[in-house]
Amino acid sequence: MSSLKEFKTKTDWLNLLLSCADQADDIARHFYNKVDLSITEKNDKTVVSEGDLAIEKAIRDRLKVDCPELEIYGEEYGSCDKDAPLKLIIDPIDGTSNFIRKIPIFGTLLGIEKDGQIIAGVVSNPISHDRWHATKGNGAFYNDHQISVSKIENLENAQAFYGSLYGNEARGNTKNLIDLISRTKRQRGIGDFLMHMWVANGYGEFGIDFGLKPWDLAPLGIIVEEAGGVVTAVSGNDFDIYEGSILSSNGQFHQDLISIYNKS
Repeated sequence: MSSLKEFKTKTDWLNLLLSCADQADDIARHFYNKVDLSITEKNDKTVVSEGDLAIEKAIRDRLKVDCPELEIYGEEYGSCDKDAPLKLIIDPIDGTSNFIRKIPIFGTLLGIEKDGQIIAGVVSNPISHDRWHATKGNGAFYNDHQISVSKIENLENAQAFYGSLYGNEARGNTKNLIDLISRTKRQRGIGDFLMHMWVANGYGEFGIDFGLKPWDLAPLGIIVEEAGGVVTAVSGNDFDIYEGSILSSNGQFHQDLISIYNKS
């Protein structure tokens, strides 16, 4: 059993998250290959699989033993007070719809929030073996190699990432979103966490998404920012995981993105 006093540095917290991600990866791989995966529709019409539940339960059970004082803010088993000064935020499987259809684009998202700031974050995909992590002030890493955003300087040469344009997963102002991405060189509807990780990797210049929960966002901002990018709410306000939107970019024309999307 560990006391919170033993976690003195951001690296200590990162190591905890990485260990949790290892555990989550093992569980996710087991359920990903299961033929008769149990799936339930939640009240908000999103789906949850037994894999989601098993991962979050395992992490919670582990932390009850390893770090019982740590508050947990999670998707599947309820959340602590959002104003708790120190907490671990978990999305056991971001991209559950992909997971249940055997599309290998999903991952566990983990973040440590201290006094209203994310100080460490991890994103891990157990099938592709892709993992991103960052701590405040120490850079961002993809599979243990430091990464940085692209240097593309204008919107016309940009590659844009977004989520769903139509259907019950579409969010935001579709007309303005289409206008924004139509001004770019290439557009890809990647969705979920991956678009923002690809911005951090320098694979594209911006990602935009809406209607999200804190667990969908917790590690994303710190990873993009530590890779040299810029992250705000889509409105242009400061990024806030409790606000529900994210605009990540390489920072070269971020204000233009805000202005174009938010035009009346």
